[in-house]
Order: sequence, then structure tokens, then C-alpha cells
Amino acid sequence: MALFLFCALPVTGLTALLTPPGQSPDEPAHMVRAAGLLDGQIIAHRATGTDPYTGKPYPVTGVLVDQGLAQVSFGADTPFDGHLVFSAANRQALLAQPPAHQLIFGEISNTGVYFPLTYLPATLGMGVANALGVRPYFALISGRLCMAAAYLGLGLLAIYLAAYGEALLLAVLLLPMALFLAGTLNQDGVLLALTCLACALLTRATRRARLWGLAVFVAVLGSKQPYILLLATFLEPLFAKGWPRRLGEVVVAALPVTLWVAVLAALTLVPSLKQPYHPGPLFTGDPNLLLDRTNAAANLHILLAQPSRFWTLPWVTQEMFGRDKLPQMIGMLGLLTIQMARPVYWLWEIALLCAAAGLLFTSRPAGLAGGRWRDGLFTLALMFLTYWLLNIVFYLSWTNVGMNWIDGIQGRYLLPMVPFLLFALPSLGRGPRLGPVLMAMPAALMGVFDILYVPWLLVKNFYLH
Repeated sequence: MALFLFCALPVTGLTALLTPPGQSPDEPAHMVRAAGLLDGQIIAHRATGTDPYTGKPYPVTGVLVDQGLAQVSFGADTPFDGHLVFSAANRQALLAQPPAHQLIFGEISNTGVYFPLTYLPATLGMGVANALGVRPYFALISGRLCMAAAYLGLGLLAIYLAAYGEALLLAVLLLPMALFLAGTLNQDGVLLALTCLACALLTRATRRARLWGLAVFVAVLGSKQPYILLLATFLEPLFAKGWPRRLGEVVVAALPVTLWVAVLAALTLVPSLKQPYHPGPLFTGDPNLLLDRTNAAANLHILLAQPSRFWTLPWVTQEMFGRDKLPQMIGMLGLLTIQMARPVYWLWEIALLCAAAGLLFTSRPAGLAGGRWRDGLFTLALMFLTYWLLNIVFYLSWTNVGMNWIDGIQGRYLLPMVPFLLFALPSLGRGPRLGPVLMAMPAALMGVFDILYVPWLLVKNFYLH
């Protein structure tokens, strides 16, 4: 816990202060989602917008939001030497924006589907800032700092409650990508910390802890529905005493997620707007047809026309872009534009491997003693199927019609699956018993290095020009 706080606190805090507004993934949309809660906009609703490419009306999803907060979330940047910098003039322009509390419609078709719970820290920070009458720029920073505080608190709780696997949890929580997201308004950092907490509770092998873990993970699934297959991990140990009861608890836990998806389908979901394009090679209709949005029904028809595509398309996509996913998961900052030095990625890979290997020599609670290899293979299968489902969801919801590969999957989407290695790698039951601190040392050393390295990357990219 001390190692985590020592390494994570300065990085998340400096990320919140140094990252220009709008320079983390989808931050303007996350800002609008969080700020909309200040005015009771719990569920995003459909409206009609204007297509910026064609000028035609098209369906959008959004909420009513404070105008000043919405405007500042887009930031102000200056192109310089092939990238965007945050100059003194840009900062002054944002600082000059006065509070403007009238409500406007904020379009958030990509984040409107997320459950609002994980935005509450940001909402609290911005609400307090608004009550104090500060300018929108400082309200944004306040929201970021509250998201960072939530990440730190949840991470500490996860490490404290874990019966084993603290080294792996520490390594995941200290990844540069995780700390960067935690210091922004993007909810992915808080979702990762919640996932670590859910897995930590499950390691305790008691019914009470399992139920709390289920509840925490359901909160994650409110925003990350494609990970629902991982709920089955809470069935373990498989076919041991109490298995029917655990099955019933997992089914009950899936019900609110299903209900939330139904609400989204009825009130929120709209096709994603795209720059006008011609359909891809798998489309059997008119190839000269010009489309301007996704079409889930059309892509589902393409999959069903040749069911082998359910497997071949994810495989082809993995062959094309798979090698990029691990660096993106470890840390590509900003809008996936700030890369770390290659040796840093190698060292982080070693740190993750060390933390995961330590699980092989870690004793487990008595309640997890049965069927370890069987449970481990089951968890690994769930992780692979979750990645496959993620691919299919992105083909239906984000990929242009008829494409022969899948668009949109980024490495950070793999982060919530990594904590489940706690159940995928069983104890060997022999050999030396390695303490969690020892197996955490490579990750802790990298975390100490990143205290200076991650802020330096942000300063170098956004401020030195």
C-alpha cells in the first residue's frame, strides 16, 4: 500500500495539473457526461444534430450541461512541429473563460452509454468548484483531482483487502497508462481500480466478500458491458460446495446489467457518425454507396452470411494490429500520441511477468483450494472469450460497414482483464514461497522511475516548444 501511494500520488496529481484540457482520450465527452450529472442528467437522451460533413440532420445522444464547463473541456492548443502544444496564450485563453451556467445540449454519443456512478468523483469536484464561483478551467482541474483521489482510494483498498496477488494488483495499478487515465476525467482509471477491488474481494474466498466483489464488478459492467463474461469467474471454485448458490448469485448480478442495456437501447443508443465512406469489401450491395455512420444490422448480416467471420475477423485484426496493443496498454499518453522509450516498455513487460509469475508460488485461501488448474483454465477461457466479444462488439458498433478487419480497439481496453490473472494462474503447491513485496519490486522500481518520467513526457510534449 505504501509503495502504491508513494508512486501513484505524484503521477496522478501531476497528470491532472499538466495535461491540457481535451488531451486525454475522449475527455470532452467524459467531461460533459460528468458535468451533466450536476443538473440531474442521469440518462443521456436522443436528439437531432447536424452532420458536420454533409450538413444533414442525424440522430445524436447527449445531455444538458453547464455551458462554461462544456466549452473549456475542448481546451485550446497550438500546432507546432507536427504536434499540439499548450502555450501560455492557450492557457490564458482558457483562464479567461468566465463561468457560464446556462444549460446547453452536449453531444456525447460515445460516452452517453456509460453508467454514471464512476463519474461521481468528477461531478463532486466540479460541483464544489461551481459553488465557489471559480472559472471553468479550475473546475475541470478540480474534477480531475477528485477522479485521481478516487483512484488512489480504491487502489489502496484493493491492495489492503487482497488475500493474495498484491504484487500483480500493484503492477496493474502503477502502469503509466492507468495512472495517466486516473489523473483525467476519463473514467477508465476508476473502472480499472474498481476491477482490481472486485478481484481482491474475490480472493478472500468468503461468501460476504464474494457478494461485495460481485456488486463492485456490476458497477464496472454498467460502463463496460462486453466484459460481462468475466462475471462467471465468481462461480469459482467450479463445482465445489455451494456451486448452485454461486450460480444463482451470478445470474442475479447480471440482471441489472441487462436492464441497463435495455434502457440504453430504448433511450440512448444511436449509430456512430463517420466521415462519408464507401462500404468495405465484405459488403455485397452497391460498392459506390456513400455512408456516413455505422450500421450494426448491416455488419451483423455480414457476419451471419459467413459465420466463420465471427472468428476470422478478430484473428485477422489481431495479426494486423495485435503487436500495438501491449504498448498501448502499458502506456501511450495523450491522445495515443505520446510514446515512451522502447526500453521502458520492455522493463514494464518484465515487471508484469514477475508479478504474474509470483502467483505460481503464492498460497491461496482454503476456500480456493479445490480444482485450481480447472479453475485457472476456465478463467483463461473467459479472458479470451471476453477479448473476442470485445472485437465483435466493435465490429457491430464502430467499424465501417463491410470492412474486412475490426476498427477501434485500443490497448487500454485490455487493462480490466489483467487483474483476473489472479484466478487464471494457480499455485503450483510446491517450491519456494515468495512474499508479495519481493515480487512487486520490479513494478515498484518502475513506478518510482515513472514519478519523474511520466510528468517529463507530458512537459516535453505539451510545453517545450
